[in-house]
Amino acid sequence: MELPNGEKSRCFVVITREARDASGEGHDRMPAFLTPDTWDAWLTPEKLTGDRKAETLAMLEHTSSDVASTVREHIVDRKVSNSRTVDPTDPTLLEPVA
Repeated sequence: MELPNGEKSRCFVVITREARDASGEGHDRMPAFLTPDTWDAWLTPEKLTGDRKAETLAMLEHTSSDVASTVREHIVDRKVSNSRTVDPTDPTLLEPVA
């Protein structure tokens, strides 16, 4: 992004969509996903209109559905909820709790 003074700044945006799979059990929205082979098409700096807009949104829907179908859920220890005391490098944080 170019700022009014001509400097460049990095920015990002999170695009969400309706959660239609396992993630929908925890929240009604989820991030949209892109696969590496679609990055260039998504990042092409041109206005999305007409067919190009429809194709891009269809691509986003397809890749999001593909990636989301691989999302799995399991209960983890409550210690993951306390960012002040938990060690973020602790691999047991992601282990399922019986």
